[in-house]
Amino acid sequence: MKYSLSLSLLFLFAFAGFSNERPAKPNVVLILTDDLGWQDVKCYDIDEPSPMETPNIDSLAKQGVKFWQAYSPAPTCAPSRCAIMSGNHPARAQKTHVVGGAPPTPNHKYGWTMMAPWYSGRMPENETTLARVLQSNGYVTGHSGKWHMAIDHKAFPQPEDQGFDWTRSSRGARSGMPNRVSGFATIQKEDPFRLDENGYPYHQTSEDALTFLRENYQKPFFLYYATWLVHTPIHTRSEQLLEKYCKKLGVERPNDQEGWTMKGQTNPFYCAMVEELDYYMGKVFDYLKG
Repeated sequence: MKYSLSLSLLFLFAFAGFSNERPAKPNVVLILTDDLGWQDVKCYDIDEPSPMETPNIDSLAKQGVKFWQAYSPAPTCAPSRCAIMSGNHPARAQKTHVVGGAPPTPNHKYGWTMMAPWYSGRMPENETTLARVLQSNGYVTGHSGKWHMAIDHKAFPQPEDQGFDWTRSSRGARSGMPNRVSGFATIQKEDPFRLDENGYPYHQTSEDALTFLRENYQKPFFLYYATWLVHTPIHTRSEQLLEKYCKKLGVERPNDQEGWTMKGQTNPFYCAMVEELDYYMGKVFDYLKG
């Protein structure tokens, strides 16, 4: 995660269905974004106008509560996730570094390597998690997307070890592209990222979240939708979105793989990713409303 200007934005809402009466066990959806700058969405646009279009997130903000002094538990990915899921400080959750990371090994001034501190690198398996609490209260619990609460991507414990009845971890359209300036998604049926009627790539992570909702709509449910957006790699599979933001930002369309070095919110790839995030979140909102 970017230390200087980025943090995870967390969206939490309870959904009561069609009735105006609050049910005894309202459904709960927790959406956690990844590396999204807090001013990259319109509803928090207080300085320069944000070029990103986020109508679904903005609509949710108008219906709910916005926090202006809420801070991430940590400046990096995995510790924040463990803290949110356990309610503990990252150090107590035993996860203070990104997946694959560890405390630096101290060195003596003469160059001798000293014994490194012990580091678990994973949230304890027996931790009282948000999922476990809701599970014990009659909720079916589901997870879609990123996990990163263990020492590496596939290490123990996984979601099913910490209170989730249902879990999927596909990266979907966030899988790496061989070349981010070519090979965009198409409308062909055999294309695994085929564009939908609105021109957005098929995103398995979003579809997994919707599958959980469709399969469990008759029960009290808790969905933890941990999207991979807008973490690196910075690319979009939608050529239409890339061209849209090149035009909107007044920049030339990139023709090579080199990193974008322009200052400010002027990266058309990143802007397209933020709009994709909003679109996929909107699909979840639409399902819950309808």
